[in-house]
Amino acid sequence: MDSTDVLIFCEMSFKYFDYSGGKRRPSSKGIGEKLGLDERTVRLRIRKMEREGFIRYYQTIPNLRLLGQPLAYLCNFQTTDITTKHRAIAMIREADDIIDIADYLGESFGVTISAASEEDAQQTIAKLSRKIGTPRLGLLPPRQFPSPMRTLGKLDWELVRSLRYDALKTTREVARETGSTHRMADYAIGRLFESQALFTRAIINAKDSKGIIFYSLNLNVEDGKQQRITNDLRAALGERLWWTFTPPGQPLILFLFSTSIGKAEDDLLDALQLPGINGGSLTIFKGWVEPERPSWIDRRVEEKIRSQTSPVSAK
Repeated sequence: MDSTDVLIFCEMSFKYFDYSGGKRRPSSKGIGEKLGLDERTVRLRIRKMEREGFIRYYQTIPNLRLLGQPLAYLCNFQTTDITTKHRAIAMIREADDIIDIADYLGESFGVTISAASEEDAQQTIAKLSRKIGTPRLGLLPPRQFPSPMRTLGKLDWELVRSLRYDALKTTREVARETGSTHRMADYAIGRLFESQALFTRAIINAKDSKGIIFYSLNLNVEDGKQQRITNDLRAALGERLWWTFTPPGQPLILFLFSTSIGKAEDDLLDALQLPGINGGSLTIFKGWVEPERPSWIDRRVEEKIRSQTSPVSAK
């Protein structure tokens, strides 16, 4: 794998709801436009990552705005030791409103929660903190799911259920599970993705990551210097810097990849030499930990199916 492969994967796994799901995968055309690549190049590289096992599978996630919870907040937790961390993660897997859990190297982990408002998010995080007996760190500003372009009927929600943990499931099998025709299932699945009611996310094979390490630099920056320092680091780090997050009044977060932990540590040391940076830390991503199945999303999808009388949406 080269840096272009990794950049494509980052768009598919970490920024998945920026893209509609063309052919059950995040849009090759949209990713290509973002990265300055042609659609065919993106498509071929995605298939290569699938063949080589870097991408383990594709999960679909309904637009959580349809469930009344459009905001996605990330909160990190720092435990006292690794055993305590794994015990805490096991407990959180069973909790409601969890989108995903990011396991980091060492004693920390991150939880992305779905919420209707910041107040709801704070209450959810406080509840999780009490549940696992671990104080939380700061709650980062949210990302928002886009507004879907249609409402969903019973068949739509049945399709969501069918595709949840296998976005590439054959249309024939989906049609059989939902009791629809092949033609109707194919058409309705396309509409779900085109209307941004459903998204596809690539899940990495954490046990065979092809030597790629994902990590973040969390930098304490003096007031008024975030933009300059971000620009300086973007120039120094090049294409290995695939995302920046600059919440007001909080640490500057840079998301990178490399092929060695040593390089990750060197990146932090180099950043700390810049004027205007007053300390920082390194977070190394190990892999995603999925919520227990059926998750709260699965249960809400079932509720939607039971509450619907019309097989398809009127819009």
